[in-house]
Amino acid sequence: MRHGLVRELINARALARSIQISNPEGASFDAILSAIRRYPISDISAKGEAVGKMILKLSMKNNVMVVSMRNRPEVQLTIARFAGEVNYAQGQTFRVVSGAEMVSVTIDSKNVSKLESKIPKHHIRRQLGNLAELVIDMVPEADDTPNVLSAITTELAINDVNIVQLSTVGPGRIIILVKDRDATKAYQSLEAVSKANYSSEG
Repeated sequence: MRHGLVRELINARALARSIQISNPEGASFDAILSAIRRYPISDISAKGEAVGKMILKLSMKNNVMVVSMRNRPEVQLTIARFAGEVNYAQGQTFRVVSGAEMVSVTIDSKNVSKLESKIPKHHIRRQLGNLAELVIDMVPEADDTPNVLSAITTELAINDVNIVQLSTVGPGRIIILVKDRDATKAYQSLEAVSKANYSSEG
């Protein structure tokens, strides 16, 4: 409903009538309509447009995976060596997120077997496959602007996109992993934000 109201795809009176019909024991039509009209639609639309204008470029890549391993010195050394084999010039993906107990590698599906052949099996804890990577390049000012990340993640949530992983590579780059099945929907929803066309849709 929030998605539709912001984009003027939903008429407030029709929405109030629908809510009243689905919950006849609840509030009156006038009370429901009044509540809907108090919803800060213009503020949300303005925030969305502001974030949209900060997006410089949006790209998507399918067939990536996340491999999570125990964080051990020998694992870190193997990962560092493997990084030298990745062909970044051909657009191959290789990104490492390290924690106290675990280290996760985001990698192209076709390179997973090569990596795993170098890591002892007992160190590999989990694989997440069938993922797509969304890369959002922002203007430098985005790093110092409140609510940029929340606006982007809220937009995806409104469109029923489940975020598997989110990271930032400064300055101004946001990387989001989603399921392959949600990739097109996620891309299109963020593309709509980047065009800042809240008032022109519908």
